[in-house]
Formats: sequence, structure tokens, C-alpha cells
Amino acid sequence: MIFERSSQRKRWLFSPDELTEIRAKRHQTCLDALAKEESPRPEEVQPQQQEQADDGSRLRKKGKKTRPPSLAEEAALLKYYAGKIQEMCRAFGFPNKVQATAVLFLKRFFLTYSALQHDPKNILLTAIYLAGKVEEAYIGAEEFCKRLQQDEEVVLNTEPLVLQGLRFDLITYSPYTSLSGYFADLDVCQREGGLLDPALQEVGGESLAQARAAARAAVDALMLTDAPLIFPPGQLALAAMRSGCNKVKVPLGSFLSRVASRAQEEARAGCSQEDVVQELRSQFGRIDSYGSEGSQQVKAEEVRKIDRRLKAFQAAAAAVSKASSASQQDSDGRKESSAAAQPQKALEDRGEQVDAHDSADPPSAKRLKTQENGSSEMEL
Repeated sequence: MIFERSSQRKRWLFSPDELTEIRAKRHQTCLDALAKEESPRPEEVQPQQQEQADDGSRLRKKGKKTRPPSLAEEAALLKYYAGKIQEMCRAFGFPNKVQATAVLFLKRFFLTYSALQHDPKNILLTAIYLAGKVEEAYIGAEEFCKRLQQDEEVVLNTEPLVLQGLRFDLITYSPYTSLSGYFADLDVCQREGGLLDPALQEVGGESLAQARAAARAAVDALMLTDAPLIFPPGQLALAAMRSGCNKVKVPLGSFLSRVASRAQEEARAGCSQEDVVQELRSQFGRIDSYGSEGSQQVKAEEVRKIDRRLKAFQAAAAAVSKASSASQQDSDGRKESSAAAQPQKALEDRGEQVDAHDSADPPSAKRLKTQENGSSEMEL
């Protein structure tokens, strides 16, 4: 399968505005759901339930004081945890494709759900575990969690939720793979000769090694941003290669033309090579801005503050939900009791009517009323 026909291309690439809209909607949906649970129903406000109503009022006041993280703070939290995925994957010795897949899983999941609903820490552990399975670098849940000193059951129990959040789209395309392909192509061009600018043709192995390392670092920074949800992995890789080569003064002019020519042949027959190069360069500017954003680290102290408020909000929301559920159960119980009492009351009412009827007309007495001829009434 090629990228253009993949689920990643069809369902997991968005415009910046679309991403903003999706996240805002998820965030607001969570707040609306909590507000709905906080609102007392009319049947809940009964004299015999005054104590429960007071408890609910206190919980609602507590929830209002616990301000949820903003969208910007959620983004900072997820960026931090994406960086943690990279660190953990390196510590485990996983290949770059596992790291990239785990980060993408985290990003995709939190387009389906909000961080207000699910703890990102649990999701990131499951994302790494699942990425190892998908990318054939499997490590058992017991060993994985033991090395991290985490609960194995949390990872295993969260796995179905993560799969659902990913819509079961598990095949991903990584910029790291494309980057390796571009550098391999550059190496072939140098060996064949006559395909590159003289300056690029004469670049030595050490300079290229430095350029490759800088390009990988550029991809690492891009993976911490929205760039993988906006641009195809090939464009990200080429922009990172250009950035890495620029840092070590390696010119890529003729090689970019070669890549543009191949792109023109494969997918853009109606465009000239110059148009493709211009489009690539314009995209590079946008991608570079994401790279700059990704290189700025989120401070651990900032993350701790956001995380504490997130957990406090989730705890308050859980308390409100529990109180709301208890009130609903009490309400349902009263309705059931009332419904059960209605037939009994009907029987009692009917019994009273029968008793009244019996006292007026005993069963042993039958009346024969006077006829039109004036005959008297008799009782038997």
C-alpha cells in the first residue's frame, strides 16, 4: 500500500483550522456533559432529599472552583507526553518507526477524545505498547510495565479504548522512513556521478552523517507538533533533510529538483518541474515554523501544574457524576415504588366501592319495581 491510498491520507490529515475545530468541539462536549449532570432535575428537589441536594450543591461549587485546563494547556500537556514517548522508546531501544507510530497514536486518540476524559499518561503507555505490536517490535506487557514500574493491568485494560479512539487504523507512515530513503537516494546519486551539483557531489561522508543526524533531530521536533496531522510524511522528511543539510552547509539544490521531477512524474503530470519545486519550497516555510515550535520544550513545572488541575477537575467531575447517578437511582426507586403502589391503591379504592355498594344493596335482596299498572314493590 502506498501513502496516497492509505487510511492515514484519507482520514488523518487535516487543515490547521479543522484541527482547532475538532479539539474545541471535544473540549466543549466534555464541559457540556458535566454541566448537564450538575443541573438538578425537578424531581430531585424534594423535602425528604434536602440533605442530598445540599451535598450536590457542595459538589457543584467544588466543580466550579476547579477550572479545567484550557485547550492551549491541553496541547502543552500532550506535547510533553509526546516527548516522553520519544525518550522512553529510545530507552527501550525501539526503532524510530515505533516511536513515530506511538506519537501518532497519541495524537490521533486525542482527536477522538479529550484529555479531560482520559489521563494522557495511561494513553501514552498503551500507545507505546500497541506501536511495538504493530511495528513488529513486540514486548510483553508484563516486561514493559515492570521496566517502567507501572501497572500492567492499566495498559491492558486501556488497549481496547485506544483501539477504538484510533478507529482501528493502525498502519502509519513515518517521516523517518522517507528520510532514510532520501539519504539513500542521495548516496546513489553521488556514486553514479553527474546527477548533482558539483558542491553536493563533493560532500564527504562525515558532513553527510552530520546532516543526517540534524535531519533526524528536525523530524523529532516536527513529531511533537501538529505537522504529522497536516503534511504527508514525505514532505516532512524532505523539509527535515533540507533543514539538516542547511545546518552543516550542505546545499541540496539539484537534489530537490530531482525529487520534484519524480513527484511530477508520479502524481502531478499537469504541473511543470518548476511549479513543483516552488510548491515544495512554500511548504518548507510552513513546516519550518512547526519545527521551531517543536524545538521549544515544555517546562516540567508547567506540566505539573496543568496535570494537577486536570486530575482535580477529573476528580470533581467524577464526584458530580456519582452524586448525579445516586440521585437518579433514588428518583427511579421512588418512581418504581409509586408505580407499585398504584395497583394496590386501585384495589383498595375498588374494595371501598364494593363495600359501599354491598351496604346499600345486600346480595339477598332483589327489588321488583312498580310497573306502569301501579302494582306495589315487593322484596324477596
